[in-house]
Amino acid sequence: MDTKEVIQNYWDYRSDSYTKSVIDQTEEERRSWMEMISGTIEGKNNLKILDVGTGPGFLALMCAEMGNEVTAVDLSENMILKAKENAKMRGVLIDFMQGDAEKLQFPDNHFDVVMNKYLLWTLPDPTKALMEWKRVLKEDGMIIAIDGDWHSDGVISNPKSAISDTTTKEEDYLQVFKKHYDPLKKDLPLFSLKADRLIDYFKEAGFEDVFIEEIEKFYNSSEKKEKLLGKVNSSTPVYIIKARKQ
Repeated sequence: MDTKEVIQNYWDYRSDSYTKSVIDQTEEERRSWMEMISGTIEGKNNLKILDVGTGPGFLALMCAEMGNEVTAVDLSENMILKAKENAKMRGVLIDFMQGDAEKLQFPDNHFDVVMNKYLLWTLPDPTKALMEWKRVLKEDGMIIAIDGDWHSDGVISNPKSAISDTTTKEEDYLQVFKKHYDPLKKDLPLFSLKADRLIDYFKEAGFEDVFIEEIEKFYNSSEKKEKLLGKVNSSTPVYIIKARKQ
């Protein structure tokens, strides 16, 4: 079984529990995220947005509710099914499809924004993915990525990160996660995700105006960070990365 098959199998397995932990947010928490998204896209709407690695549709749902035309892809078919259910519950129209973040089925210069949340760390080939995202972006289009250093120095150091939820014992999910991801760590360049490495990847892919900041510093408010990141361990740096295609 190759790397992507292992990743797909893991997230197919996690689709139900992960959806519950990610989508189950208060309206106040959702407003905090929507405020951040609005700020990163400079208050614009009616944009064509691609959410890559959408999972249960967290970013896609909010972007659609803000009046944008949203397409969302994920490697996991089960995640796409959950995302479609969530979109129906929220009453929004989103074009969901199963797809590979490193090989998108869209024409060149098609989207105003490409975004993702907690995807970079699990990409086998970040450079290939970034080049694909750049390809489908329009001129002056923007990429927005949110991710964290969940596995510092290759070690799973934060059990309350993107890999866990509140419905199952931490130990159980850590064991399942390790079973799938321990053999893959050497094949995932951003498994231990550091800010300087991220900047290099974005610049090498040809993006301009690369901006990266920890969400905590970006907002300078522990209350705001808590609304945005919820269960995430306060010692884990979570970054927002913005860059532009020129």
